Amino acid sequence: MTIIAPLLLSLAVNSTAGYSQTELRTLQYAVNSYAYSAALEQFYHRCVELNPEQYMVKKPDNTRFHSLLQLQLQLNPEQFISNVAANPKFQQRVPDDIGLTDCANHASYQRVLDKYELELFALEIASPVKVNKQSPESQRKQSQQLKVKQAKQLLERSKAVAMVSIIDRNSLSTLEQSDFLHPEYKGRYIYKVELGWRNIPARYMGMQNYLTEQQFAASPKSSLLLLDQHNQFLKVFDEAEAKVYLNLLGKPEWHFDNQGNLQRK
Repeated sequence: MTIIAPLLLSLAVNSTAGYSQTELRTLQYAVNSYAYSAALEQFYHRCVELNPEQYMVKKPDNTRFHSLLQLQLQLNPEQFISNVAANPKFQQRVPDDIGLTDCANHASYQRVLDKYELELFALEIASPVKVNKQSPESQRKQSQQLKVKQAKQLLERSKAVAMVSIIDRNSLSTLEQSDFLHPEYKGRYIYKVELGWRNIPARYMGMQNYLTEQQFAASPKSSLLLLDQHNQFLKVFDEAEAKVYLNLLGKPEWHFDNQGNLQRK
């Protein structure tokens, strides 16, 4: 399967982001060369169809152009046409003096051929485009490896890790609130610890941010808390974001049962 560089894929969606001005000039030389090449090719076929004996038009040789595409852009012609040549940002700068209509006008044909050669020369001496050859699959794998590495580093700093739900503090008795919550905590919603790993934090904890009723309604059903040695929040993830961490942690080491009793595995 042919792999197309991700940066060049961006050109297919009309973007030129990620390229230096020098690289953009190289790409423009390639697009200009392609425009001249296509015009000469179309002119040749048109004249051959009209009268191959009367109009002795030479078929353009694109070998050099194709070699330069591979050398300077690391693309074959099909990749170039699909992912670069049709980009409007380059098409806007293509010379507008390429039209060839009269098969008997050899001077006009030679003029376009000469300009094609000049564009090829400019492409040949231009700076190559630096491309990332990683496939999307390879990039995803590398991204996943980075996430795992970052997760391991954060877990090394975590003294307690817990899955929690968010509840209304008014579901607790006044005594429970005074036992578990800081007197200055004014938020209506709090964390309820369900299960976890390593050290065991308090069963109920104030949140790092106060939630409105609307935010509570839209909040995830469960979250993963990472706490430092002082039970301060290092990081809070919703369950969907916590998959990497949960895979690294394995089975929970403890949990609270329905009566609120701590059960160790």
